[in-house]
Amino acid sequence: MKFTVNFTTGISLTYDIIDEPIGREWATHIAKRNIDECCKINHFNGYASDEMIQDKIIRLYELADYINTFVPSRIIKQEINKSNWKLALHEMHIHFPEMKNDEQYSDVWDSLTEYNDTIHWLESMLMTIWIDDPIESMFRLTLDFNKNVFEFYPIPDESFKHFSPLLQFGGLFLHYTHVGKHAYEMIKVNDLVCPSEQFMPQRTFNASCRLVFNDYLYPDDSSKQHFLDQWTEFYNDKGGLEYWGYDIDDPKIAFGFLKIGELIDISKNNVSINFPKTKEELHSFRKELVNTQVINWEIK
Repeated sequence: MKFTVNFTTGISLTYDIIDEPIGREWATHIAKRNIDECCKINHFNGYASDEMIQDKIIRLYELADYINTFVPSRIIKQEINKSNWKLALHEMHIHFPEMKNDEQYSDVWDSLTEYNDTIHWLESMLMTIWIDDPIESMFRLTLDFNKNVFEFYPIPDESFKHFSPLLQFGGLFLHYTHVGKHAYEMIKVNDLVCPSEQFMPQRTFNASCRLVFNDYLYPDDSSKQHFLDQWTEFYNDKGGLEYWGYDIDDPKIAFGFLKIGELIDISKNNVSINFPKTKEELHSFRKELVNTQVINWEIK
């Protein structure tokens, strides 16, 4: 089964979908959806100009002020800079799950949703530029229907084996559907303060998905093992089984994202082009992609 996404500049991306129940069921859901139903905030994530980033920070402060008119001083605005952005964004996010799940705050839920998406947009963006060796490695395109289409389906037990934290260029993954934090999200920002009640391993899915276009972060077994060793250390530092509620080898800890497909063709105006390999080629490809728009998609 193939999934093709078409863009305004003539680019088409074609993916091979795994031939398993989770892949076939996801295909039936994405076939019913259209681009107008997608969340516009986190559609393109991981590649932006300095001006766009500053605009997002300003918008985050505006949303915090607005939310605090309903719940005074619930959100404490933090200065966001190169030295403290991880902790600042975490502290500004910490009350989101409890408020989003509380009916008494229903009047501000739309703003809370934008607030949450803006924080995650900034987390993804800043980890690629505000580090000692800046990279542009986390770019993704998200088809996120969670805010507009309230359909969620249980992930079959046999499908948890497809969760992977090794997000490579060309991967197609299910998008997260819950309010809360998952393990991959926490390790990427070294979040050692998130309370265990806010840990929410993925259990449901819908048509929402992530198309990953980052650098080739794990080119060999050694680099893969290095990251998995970091995960083991992080798992233990958070409190091990007592914190997570799952053994580190239990697939239901849902570490990473559930992979449902792989990019097999990039074409422009119906002519196949080579996959980008070097950093320069990846940079050029991402720059072109972020300056286009999704028109539609199809399942074949």
